[in-house]
Amino acid sequence: MLLVALLASGCAGGDGTATETVTVTTATTVTVSETSSGTTTQAPTTPPRLPFRLPADGTLPVDAFNAYTEGIDEPWERDLSEITDAFVEAGASDATQRSFQATSSGEGGASASASLTLGGLLDDSVRAQRYDLELSARDDGTWKIESASWAQRCQPGRGHQTFSPRPCL
Repeated sequence: MLLVALLASGCAGGDGTATETVTVTTATTVTVSETSSGTTTQAPTTPPRLPFRLPADGTLPVDAFNAYTEGIDEPWERDLSEITDAFVEAGASDATQRSFQATSSGEGGASASASLTLGGLLDDSVRAQRYDLELSARDDGTWKIESASWAQRCQPGRGHQTFSPRPCL
C-alpha cells in the first residue's frame, strides 16, 4: 500500500516561486520461513465428513475427526450426544426419527459407548441407519472416538430387516 503525504508550503522568496515537500511512505511485507527437520501435521479447520459411500465392512474412520477435535476446544466435545451428532453429521440427515443411547463406564466415566439410530429416511431402499461409537475421556474432559461402525436396516421387501452394513436392494 502506498501512502502519500503531501506537505506543501509556500515561500515568499523574492522570485515568486513556491517550495513543495513530498513525503512518500511505502509498506514492506516481510516473510519469515521456518524449516524443521521433523514432520508436523496441522489439524483440519473444519470437521471432516464421513465418506459418501460408507465402508462395506461397517468400520468408520475416526483419525481425522479426532485430529480435528484435538485442535479445538468446544463445549459439544464434552457431551456424548453432541459429539456423536458432529461425527455422524446427524443434522444433515433427512431422518424423521432419531434415537440416541449412551452408557459410560470406568472410574469417572473414563469410557463410553454411544449409539445413534436415524430412522424414517427418505430412501426407497434404506429404512434406518445406526452408528455405534466407543469413546474415551481425555484429560480435559472432551471425548475421543476410539472406534466407530455403521449398519443399516432395509425397507420392507428391499433386503435385510436387521442392522447390517450389507447393501439394501
